[in-house]
Amino acid sequence: IMKRIIIQLFYIFLILIGFLNGKSNDRLAIVGATIIDGTGKKPIPNGTILIENGKIKAVGKKKDITIPNNFDQIQARGKFLIPGLMDANLHLFLNIDLETLIKHEDRYHEIVIEAAQIALKTGQTTVFDTWGPRAALVQARDMINEGEVPGSRIYLAGNIIGFDGPLSADFRAQAAPYVSKAFVKRIEDAWVENTGRSLLWMTPNEVRAVIRDYTTKSMDFLKYGASGHKDMNFISFSERVQRVIVEEGHRAGMTVQTHTTSVESLDMAIEAGVDIVTHGGISGPTTPIPDETIQKLVDREVAISALAITQKRLDALIEHAPGSTLTPYMKIQKTNHENMIKAGVILLVSTDAGIQNPVLTAESDNPSVLIDPRTKLGDGHFNALLAFEERGMKPMEILKSATSHVARAYELEDEIGTLESGKIADMVLLNANPLKSAKNYRKINMVIKEGKVVDLDALPIAPIISSMKVPPTETDEKK
Repeated sequence: IMKRIIIQLFYIFLILIGFLNGKSNDRLAIVGATIIDGTGKKPIPNGTILIENGKIKAVGKKKDITIPNNFDQIQARGKFLIPGLMDANLHLFLNIDLETLIKHEDRYHEIVIEAAQIALKTGQTTVFDTWGPRAALVQARDMINEGEVPGSRIYLAGNIIGFDGPLSADFRAQAAPYVSKAFVKRIEDAWVENTGRSLLWMTPNEVRAVIRDYTTKSMDFLKYGASGHKDMNFISFSERVQRVIVEEGHRAGMTVQTHTTSVESLDMAIEAGVDIVTHGGISGPTTPIPDETIQKLVDREVAISALAITQKRLDALIEHAPGSTLTPYMKIQKTNHENMIKAGVILLVSTDAGIQNPVLTAESDNPSVLIDPRTKLGDGHFNALLAFEERGMKPMEILKSATSHVARAYELEDEIGTLESGKIADMVLLNANPLKSAKNYRKINMVIKEGKVVDLDALPIAPIISSMKVPPTETDEKK
């Protein structure tokens, strides 16, 4: 308890320091940057953007905008201003190794906050968490929204409907025998909340009642499994049950997405009316997605949350992990992404990322984990942007895949995703032009969230996972 009080006091101290240094001014002008607003329009060279009370007041050429005297100014000539980046599919609490689940059972929300701060440090002002412990995610989201702690803005789904939790057959059942049944039940209850595999046996009307209740539990959108997690060829819900889930999500004013890993589970989900398909580029180990299904995605404007990986990473998987379940899936996914890009499917940056545990990474016997990682929070979205470039996506579409396309897919385009008057003032100032090379997204000069300059050096403030020390090896000790 004392540690938590100290952390909270530290957060307050940082807020006060920012105030005393004049960083709390609600009026800010960024002057001279090339503004790439995320709408697809041509960049504005030597532009000016005015921010007031966390919202964008005006955007345009420097010569066309008068800066009021009471606005602080940031001179940004030679730099490039883009909307805040987003990840359409990550897991702020991805650390479901048994050690973390036990050791930090009462601190899951703090790990979520740590992850949200790592994401913010790397330009992600908004993230969409598509699977995790709902209550902990809600607590972290609300603390960030209320200004108690810094971090990326969080939208969350809670459990993947139709999946059981971390210690189940859907994830890591092999760990369950090493802890008490009571602990397993607590963990499963924290994730599942009556929305797990038991639904697979129910009638559509029974599922409808469960989902209608679940939509009242403070999540922001719904996600269900159209196919299995471990058994990826397994089709989970019938099309009519999928329709029920989609209907209930829409009734509650939420977008609905689904997890698919096969050709037919993808097609069924499209027919059921989903808004987003999570890693919809995965279609099994041998068969690409048919042109007919890809055209359905285009015609119905269904967005694909794509797990794009670089060629360098794919080569590393083929060399170092040829027997891994995912390696052939990723080879086929490359073809699917290329075909989707050519057809004009809406693709969203997506990583499945969480906080990388330094100790577990060091102990891995698979060298490919270090090569252009996809699921390492803080690196994964940069690698995904580069992968889109390699697959032939146009530079402006690459930018939109991590900004305006994500906002639109989640029906938040009136609030975030572009640099337009009236939108929330989330933006990233880059030292190099991202339209010249996707590598330039890494060249962050400044991150602004809700009109406030983020102290990047301070993040993450109270790390739990990312600060873990790797024990020295025998070779290190000899040195």
